[in-house]
Amino acid sequence: MRQATRHVGALALAALALLLLSGCTNLGAVREFAATSASMTNYQAATARYVGSAERQLTDLPADRRFDATRQNLGSLRSITAQDRETLLKLHATTTGYMSALAQLAGEDAYSLAPDIQKVSGAIQASSALGIDATQVSAYGNIAQRVSDWALEAVQARSVKAMVERNGADIDKLLEAMQRATTAYGAVLDQEVASYELISDYRAAQWSARLPGDSALTPERREVIDALLRRSACVDLADQQQALREQQAAAAGLERVRKSHQLMMENADRLRSKDIQRSLRQATSDLKSIRQSLSTL
Repeated sequence: MRQATRHVGALALAALALLLLSGCTNLGAVREFAATSASMTNYQAATARYVGSAERQLTDLPADRRFDATRQNLGSLRSITAQDRETLLKLHATTTGYMSALAQLAGEDAYSLAPDIQKVSGAIQASSALGIDATQVSAYGNIAQRVSDWALEAVQARSVKAMVERNGADIDKLLEAMQRATTAYGAVLDQEVASYELISDYRAAQWSARLPGDSALTPERREVIDALLRRSACVDLADQQQALREQQAAAAGLERVRKSHQLMMENADRLRSKDIQRSLRQATSDLKSIRQSLSTL
């Protein structure tokens, strides 16, 4: 009798193990999407480029009085981006931490919560420059109160559905804020390119002008200086164009993350269904391609 009982118990444990393994397998697409999304939301190069734009331009701005108005505008931009910096870093840390937690909940024990998750505290600020409004500030406040529970949920709940239902709407607002911010980066980087081209033309004109007392500056020497200026401008403009491509790729990646996350929110009861799995796998593939393109830029 005892042997039979042990046999039945062993079969029950084996069946439970298979069920758990099946659950993890069925959530594989969720896990892969969440892990890939975390690498996308944690991409901060475009943010760093935006935050540093005003300082780069001020450093390069000639002392001539004709640039005083530009200098004043850039000083204002530097103040705004300095204020925005902490908000942007918190958005990166929060969305990355959420996606990392989802990956854990879906069965990927090797994927740990984002190391920067301790930065998720306090509040973020509304920013007209970035298009971040009160609804996103409120959503961040909601998330900040719950983020300390994510690690515990990853151990105890093992429920992606509960995680998405509890946090999804607020995270969607934060992803929207990141989308708006990344779009705003593009406008600032476009302005940086236009400003650099104007300054390059000004410097070229300064060297080409013939002034009294500069007879030692022969046409040959002028040509050398002009060639160096053109070469330097080509390198700098290529770097700026690369920054714009990075911004555009980051914007495309965030859009893909948000749309697929919205799909999960709308189908929280059907995350194991074949059509949702297929959509998430396609999103993962797209995000990996975008992330790879960012690595090679």
